Amino acid sequence: MKTLILCTFVLLTNSVFAQTESSSVFEESFTGMFELEPVEPYIPEGIQGPLNPAVPLDGGLTALLVAGGAVGYRKFRARQTK
Repeated sequence: MKTLILCTFVLLTNSVFAQTESSSVFEESFTGMFELEPVEPYIPEGIQGPLNPAVPLDGGLTALLVAGGAVGYRKFRARQTK
């Protein structure tokens, strides 16, 4: 008798909680997954103009260039005197 009541209860609850739609979970999750959306091209903001150089010459870089020029000039002068 207990098994009959248990089986009836299981059948009734199974029909109550059953899915009413025929679509599967996998179809819902993969719908539109491989469809490409139109992408607008990326335009960076703040395009640098002629007054704003791409690489600023700061003090350290300027001093390095001047020192390299001085060493080069000294070597040039030493070769010219020989």
